[in-house]
Amino acid sequence: MANDEFGGRVALVTGGSRGIGRAICLRLAKAGAWVAINHSASAEAADETLEQVKAAGGDGQVYRADVSSHDATDAMYEAIETDRGPVELLVTNAGIASFQDDVDMPIDLWRRIMSVNLDGTFHCVWRAKDGMRARNYGRIVCVSSVNGIAPSRIRPDRLIAYGTSKSAVIGFARNCATAFGPAIRVNCVAPGLIDTDMTKDMSDDMRQQIVAHTPAARVGVPQDVAELTYFLLSDAASFITGQTYVTSGGLVTLP
Repeated sequence: MANDEFGGRVALVTGGSRGIGRAICLRLAKAGAWVAINHSASAEAADETLEQVKAAGGDGQVYRADVSSHDATDAMYEAIETDRGPVELLVTNAGIASFQDDVDMPIDLWRRIMSVNLDGTFHCVWRAKDGMRARNYGRIVCVSSVNGIAPSRIRPDRLIAYGTSKSAVIGFARNCATAFGPAIRVNCVAPGLIDTDMTKDMSDDMRQQIVAHTPAARVGVPQDVAELTYFLLSDAASFITGQTYVTSGGLVTLP
């Protein structure tokens, strides 16, 4: 149901062209945000997201940038600020994973996963924080993963770099929440297995094993993550910061 809670506030969603990112863009647009849709190499999909945002009664613009690059991230922020204004709602969703055997993982793969998942989060948060503090308003959600909380039960040897990067995102968000409060709230969402393009290369056997260990007995959908993200950005979560919320159907739980 549409509302105007974010009333024209500028929201940046990295990795917003497909999957979880697209669902978050749509959810924030329905809440009145003007959405900056980031992508690095999915122009057609990003344009489709923007079309869906507009069809839902929202508005926004597409911005291409590889968030693993400090310079590209800075240029993207400058473009958003020129086109619409400062970023007030930030969702760092851009990420990559490898489902190949990590035991003999080349160093270049390790560095690429870290540069996108961790450095990309850092670049976006660091570029937004000063303006948010100056305006005394900022809401940030960093997308982590259940693999950042606990190693995969099914094939732990395939997600070493990915899980490590997502653990680091959680630690980064906690430290930022402490350092930047009360002006800025920073939280994490940690999805389990979600039906997106990122997981399409997962084997059917691995997928079925994960579902078998999931109390909800299903794979998640992007909207599951989008609704939680919206809540954490909203005023309803005004006393929540520095936390990690798991949306995994019970696959992974926190104390």
